Amino acid sequence: MFLMMTLTLSSVLAASPQPAQKATTGFRLETTTNASHLAASLSHLRVAPAAFQDDMDSSQGSDPNMDLSASSDPMNQSSSTSDSIDGGSEAVPVFGAEGSMRWTIHGGWGIDVHGSNQEIQGGVGMQYFIVDGFAFAPEVNLWGFFQTGPDAFGGSLDLMFEWHFIRQTTWSLYGDFGIGLLGTTANVPYNGSEFNFTPQAGLGVTFDIGNNNRWYAGVRWHHISNASLYEDNPGRDSILLYTGINFPF
Repeated sequence: MFLMMTLTLSSVLAASPQPAQKATTGFRLETTTNASHLAASLSHLRVAPAAFQDDMDSSQGSDPNMDLSASSDPMNQSSSTSDSIDGGSEAVPVFGAEGSMRWTIHGGWGIDVHGSNQEIQGGVGMQYFIVDGFAFAPEVNLWGFFQTGPDAFGGSLDLMFEWHFIRQTTWSLYGDFGIGLLGTTANVPYNGSEFNFTPQAGLGVTFDIGNNNRWYAGVRWHHISNASLYEDNPGRDSILLYTGINFPF
């Protein structure tokens, strides 16, 4: 029994692979471990980022005719940015250009040249430039009149025209004139009527404050009269100072 077990063990050992020997000056055993086989196999594999890069290239669809100089040249980038800015600015009409439209919000204060009667104004308006520098500029205004006798409040529609006779890039000088229709809660002047006409004229200036918006201010002769439609027509002449903001449509 012992002899049979010994012979079996000897057969197994003889059948197991022996490490290869290399005939050299003094022999050494080559590594045949599983780790070395795994390392050799991995050395032939493509790493994942390369595969991902291939996918990105194919998805983006590179164009062999594409000129890469614009993206690598900072001068070209600056030029492109400048062109886009210029292109955007071309869409905004020059201030006062024929056919352009703007709107305004404003307020003012006036005083009677013959007394201490005062008036305040607040309203909105629009401008339509019929030709370069010349605009139809109607206004809708609310008024308060603080005067001898009962104070009065009212509203007006003023049909104005503006001529920007000096136009620069960031400012302009203009003259305006027109007439309005005024209705009030009490007589204006106190011995006049509740309905009046308001012929007016003056000078003003505008300044660019950015984003194509303009601040403006001016002074007007502001007359109130019922044109003798009523028995009494005392009339009133005031100096009106006003200011506002002018916006593009």
